Amino acid sequence: MHLYIRADADSRIGTGHVMRCIALAQAWQDRGAKVAFLCHCESEALHRRIIDEGFDFIAVGNSHPDPSDLRQTLKELSVVGHQPSANCWLVLDGYHFTPEYQKAIRDAGIRLLVIDDLNHLSHYYADILLNQNIHAPDLKYQCDEDTVLLLGTRYVLLRREFLRYRSFRRQIPRKAKNILVSLGGGDLDNVTLKAIQALKYIEDPEIEARVVVGPVNHNTEKLRKEIIHSPFAIRLLPNVNNMPELMAWADLAISGGGSTCWELAFMGLPSLVAILAENQVELAVRLETKHAAVNIGWFHMFSSGQLFAKIDALMNDRNLRSSISDNASSLIDGEGIARVSDAMVGDQITLRRATLDDCRLVWQWSNEKETRQASFSQGLISWEEHVQWFKDKLEDRNHFFFIASNGKRNPLGQIRFSVEEKKAVVSLSIAAESRNLGYGSEILRVGARKLFHETKKVDEIIAFVKDENQISLRTFQRAGFKKTKESITHGVKSYKLVLIRAELI
Repeated sequence: MHLYIRADADSRIGTGHVMRCIALAQAWQDRGAKVAFLCHCESEALHRRIIDEGFDFIAVGNSHPDPSDLRQTLKELSVVGHQPSANCWLVLDGYHFTPEYQKAIRDAGIRLLVIDDLNHLSHYYADILLNQNIHAPDLKYQCDEDTVLLLGTRYVLLRREFLRYRSFRRQIPRKAKNILVSLGGGDLDNVTLKAIQALKYIEDPEIEARVVVGPVNHNTEKLRKEIIHSPFAIRLLPNVNNMPELMAWADLAISGGGSTCWELAFMGLPSLVAILAENQVELAVRLETKHAAVNIGWFHMFSSGQLFAKIDALMNDRNLRSSISDNASSLIDGEGIARVSDAMVGDQITLRRATLDDCRLVWQWSNEKETRQASFSQGLISWEEHVQWFKDKLEDRNHFFFIASNGKRNPLGQIRFSVEEKKAVVSLSIAAESRNLGYGSEILRVGARKLFHETKKVDEIIAFVKDENQISLRTFQRAGFKKTKESITHGVKSYKLVLIRAELI
């Protein structure tokens, strides 16, 4: 297996793209894969970290839209990418990788994971599209028909050093005395300086602050001068590699609204979140709505005195810090990296819209013996009857009809959703040669995510399963459906099962 990661780090974009990709690289490394970073990187420390992790580092001279970027990337991938036996993926993490760049990768036969935060492109060309942010399930992405969408905090990428803290239980002191400041790898606007100035208003010699200075931050000397006359201990920490340890030490954090928020949430660390860029607005707002952080707004809209007031209030409110800690940690279960890597290296399920070309295949599936036995109407279906029914379903705007395939593009079965008001009734059938391989529940999960993504009006999906069909019942339950009550469907005793949107995403 081969994993290539194309991500950049400089004072303008920071280091967050590379750092979260290190988490994915570690997961692939643990599976025995070879990992290489293709990177335009201004930081020698970050360059060294990638090497020390055991990954290859390939320097990219000029980033896209410079044409040399795409040429170099395709050249590096050309050897392994065209070996039929190789499981080769490229990860793109950066807002400057345009639809044209993505399409060129897919057209070259390379499997592509795109990591996004903004939904700012007119179209996304990807095998898998990942947005780990809390608001991601509400976004309407324009992407390829077969793109698998991994949206929401279920897919947060945490490096292995964080996962070692799964059993960590935070203690909430009466007053927060250990304060962590982490405002991004670049901090082009030097918001860290404003945070230090705010901390100096605190008149308590027992307070200790540790300020993380990112590897592409060019303001280190200014920060060193600022801490000289502090009323308590303030330490600058450049190029740290022990962030989980620092977060475990801290009682309170001041952070930017980027990927660090998910690390803080996992560690249950009460945080004040500053908005440093446009793409952080929604994240900060949603965290505050969930009572999982305090949103202090845009960095240029508050003074150091106003920031001090926010810090002081949270420092001295144990109940609020305890509530924030509980709410934040409930958002991140630590399984995101496993879910994403499983989707990549597993027998990936994709869905595409059914077309008239699928008419005969679906007819054959529908008339298979086991399919008829599981159906509420068990008689064989004539070709003429099927053709009319099939055309009607394709033309029905309230009917969502998909063909499921695996990573080898082999058709596995069909899944359909009939939508009425805020509910959808699901129908599923698996091809005979694909049964008993665990595809059913995964097709249901992928199908439900796709339906919820494509129509915002559906709140729940309903299934009806004959009471004697225990295999189908277990399939739906594994996909997250909950058995609600017995029902009579078409005169046959059955179970009604329901999947709620919020419980899936």
